[in-house]
Amino acid sequence: MILADTSFLVALARQEDENHARADELASKAWDKVTTTDLVLSEFVILMSRKNGNRQAHMAGEKILQSEILMICAVHEDLPSALELVRITPKLSMCDAVSAVVMKKLKIRRVLSFDSDFDTLGFERIF
Repeated sequence: MILADTSFLVALARQEDENHARADELASKAWDKVTTTDLVLSEFVILMSRKNGNRQAHMAGEKILQSEILMICAVHEDLPSALELVRITPKLSMCDAVSAVVMKKLKIRRVLSFDSDFDTLGFERIF
């Protein structure tokens, strides 16, 4: 399994994104093994709305929900560990911290991300 981060999903959805071609290539190789979290989906829809408007964000979010991607919902028990990770890694977003906690819990070692924040957390970033 491999976790898709927001930066990867945005690059995949937006043809004008500088990383679109690479994201498309990676998705074609690993899409059947991809998982993400509900917080990543939330962050993705917010960013897509800012970049492309609410209608495009809605369609892109629906496309993810209808895909084969496995959606993992963060649970209450994950949040204290994620908050602690944010405290000790000041530039880390709560969304990325939750992803890291979920990845550790599920023994996911690889992340599809154009975001270097994962480099310091001990995961293999595919970009």
